[in-house]
Amino acid sequence: MNRQFALRPSILCGLLLLVILAVTSALNTSPIGFSKNALFQTKTPKIILKVKGNLAWAGDNSYYNYYNGNLKKVRQSGEVIWDTELKGQLIWMGPEGILTLQDNLLLMLDSNGKELFQKSDLPDKLGILCIQNKYMLLSGKLYETDYAILLSDSGSTIWQLPLEGSIISGSVHPKGIYAALNIIDDNAKSRLVVIGPTGEILSDSIYSVPIFQVKAVSEGIGVIAGDKVFLMNNDGRLLWEYKFEGQVLRGDVGSDGFITVVVEEDIGNLSRDVYPVLIMLSRHGKHVCSYSLDTRANLVDKYGDFIYIVDDHGILVLSQEGLLVSNIKQKGIKELIVTDKNHIIAIQEDESVLFESSHGGN
Repeated sequence: MNRQFALRPSILCGLLLLVILAVTSALNTSPIGFSKNALFQTKTPKIILKVKGNLAWAGDNSYYNYYNGNLKKVRQSGEVIWDTELKGQLIWMGPEGILTLQDNLLLMLDSNGKELFQKSDLPDKLGILCIQNKYMLLSGKLYETDYAILLSDSGSTIWQLPLEGSIISGSVHPKGIYAALNIIDDNAKSRLVVIGPTGEILSDSIYSVPIFQVKAVSEGIGVIAGDKVFLMNNDGRLLWEYKFEGQVLRGDVGSDGFITVVVEEDIGNLSRDVYPVLIMLSRHGKHVCSYSLDTRANLVDKYGDFIYIVDDHGILVLSQEGLLVSNIKQKGIKELIVTDKNHIIAIQEDESVLFESSHGGN
């Protein structure tokens, strides 16, 4: 009898705890932030390399470093492989090579700094929209008209097309079968124009909300807009759409089709406070994870199995499940580059830092 009565307080306490947890869960709909990582030990990656100027990945364990007109290719150790005084304006550098502009002459250099091609029959004010495998999507201006240009990796013009409005950004399919362009028209409306393999316009749509990013992926064209994200095919047909309760502040469409955004929304039933929340969606438009942020994000990058969030204090690295795996304290980051080995390049005002990965490869 005594043992039977001794169990009753513990049973009652257990039931009371379940009631409290149920009530708390019902009242608090906030995404779990740092508390989600109670069993996780975060690591701060060490600095591998710090240089003056800009740093870009050149493939394998080598990097390009550009500073005050001088271009170097260096190893992770800082050992210089080659260096040269660059003529003209550097407009892009990466594993595919280096692009420079001298007057109106576009030059492509290989990873050894040797010229691959030069091209002169192009519009003025050239800009790089996207380089994908063997294709280069550029924008330019000729007689006050914006042009989109698709080049092959040998410098041949696949198509060159005049477009009404101002080209903001763009993306080309990895196989070059279409390109998607984000354009602001003369009425300050967002247009999404899709161009086929021979320069024909496949679709031309106008949106009432601003478009922040478009990206061609294997499933279609991923789009981040003012209060929603969606996936469409190359003829403009909507495949799926996901609307948010608040405004999208930042976001990124990953090459795997996963879309990550930071949304400013009301995240509690009892509070009217508004907080930035990171939300990831799968390539099929399904919710994958959410993560509440303490500060506004300046940059968001989805690369491989990880999400990289830059704020005023540094970089948070989350797993695809929404778990914090790295917290890098580095202020003043203007641009972020992630290599295929998940090493992180942080570009600041006048210097760049290469961090060692603390969370493994893809």
